[in-house]
Amino acid sequence: MVGKLLLRGMLAGIAAGLQGLKYDDKRLAEIAAEVEVLNDAVRKAAEARLTFDDDPAAFASVMAKEARS
Repeated sequence: MVGKLLLRGMLAGIAAGLQGLKYDDKRLAEIAAEVEVLNDAVRKAAEARLTFDDDPAAFASVMAKEARS
């Protein structure tokens, strides 16, 4: 897992650099918590269905199937 402070810093950089947005520390902490939950869900879904040697397109396929279910 990425440390919470590091994740907040990464989110701040992405928001400012790619989206032109600025958030205060409280909102960054909230977003970081949401990203952590989503990231864990994606990793668990992929882990159950994919292996290291699978075609990279298989990941997109798994995510698309999960989104529809």
